[in-house]
Amino acid sequence: MPIMPHFDFDEINILNDNTNDMDIIRDIINTDKPEDAFYVADIGDVIKRHHEWIKKMPKVIPHYAIKCNANPTVIKVLAALNACFDCASKQEIAQVMQYNVQGERIIFAHPMKLPSHIKYSKKVGVEQMTVDSESELKKIKEYFPKAKIVIRIRCDAKNSPVSLGAKFGCDPCKEAVCLIQCAKDLDLNLHGFSFHVGTPCLEIDAYRRGIKMCERLIAIAKTLGYKNVQLIDIGGGFESVRGKELDTLACVINGAIKDLDPTVRVISEPGRYYVGSNFTLVSYLHSKKLGVSEDGVLRRMYYMNCGVYNSFLDELLGVQSRLPELLFKPKSDEKFPSSLWGPTADSFDLIVKNTLLPELYIGDWLIWKNMGAYTLALSNTFNGFPIPVVKPFIRKSQWEKFQERINQT
Repeated sequence: MPIMPHFDFDEINILNDNTNDMDIIRDIINTDKPEDAFYVADIGDVIKRHHEWIKKMPKVIPHYAIKCNANPTVIKVLAALNACFDCASKQEIAQVMQYNVQGERIIFAHPMKLPSHIKYSKKVGVEQMTVDSESELKKIKEYFPKAKIVIRIRCDAKNSPVSLGAKFGCDPCKEAVCLIQCAKDLDLNLHGFSFHVGTPCLEIDAYRRGIKMCERLIAIAKTLGYKNVQLIDIGGGFESVRGKELDTLACVINGAIKDLDPTVRVISEPGRYYVGSNFTLVSYLHSKKLGVSEDGVLRRMYYMNCGVYNSFLDELLGVQSRLPELLFKPKSDEKFPSSLWGPTADSFDLIVKNTLLPELYIGDWLIWKNMGAYTLALSNTFNGFPIPVVKPFIRKSQWEKFQERINQT
């Protein structure tokens, strides 16, 4: 068994238990006097969510999908807790493995892989990898014939803003059976089946459907000569659920797997669940003017130091429509037609369009909650504007419990 390394967590600010998020933000602004946007990240909540998942779904091993948010502190903390990971490229595998994560704790969950990435997986011992086509099976046969093949089927939720089935996943009936036979003909190791219902999933019963499909395919694989299929991967799409919502999710999934063959492991690929709600973005309003919009209405035009290219790509794509909170109380409750723009010279850099907002002033700080999922990961420095830095924190009692847990690990 590998020796766990000593992890350095000096970047995490340890705070008193009674310190709230707004106090943390005000202290950073007053002390550092920043001009660039920044995040505050509640690492204690990331840890808490990891343990809540394990407690409520103990037979479903979570593999954190780092594509959602590859913040080094999040990865390092989860690695120290002996967590597992979902990676989609050679680069993501390397990022995770620098924290002593062994290959058996990683699934290479991208159905279409570059040959060099397959070779790298072989070199570092990442054996589990997904496929959804005959050509991918042949590619793996050439570059990593001892890999553990996970066939990804299509199982779309009836209600999900982003459907992944249009791009990945084979037909769960005829096509999946053909891939089982192809794997057999190529003398490959069929390890299991996977699916992804879309993100975020707003129809929990989709997981039950996907599990039943995988169970049926395991039975078919046995009739074709595979006696040792060991895995069902239920994918991701989990929102930042907690409390009763998490209990409902756990009830559905636990119920769907309770009668599975005990030799079959079940894993998942949560991303949003871990980080969606515990990263808060703080942006600075640096300019304003009055302008007439296309509909002829006089509007207040506000410009802030973070936009669609460095945290708000979902706004550009029309997937999200977020509104900020104000760090300081507005001077009046009256609201005016307003638009809120990002810092670049691009007219697509629009975060809030034609919305009623209170009067804002140059120098105001805006608070954007629930900004941990697919924000930083999709950011760039277009026009030279920086990607917001992350300032991680944890409360003292949570830090002490975390230290105890990693010592036990």
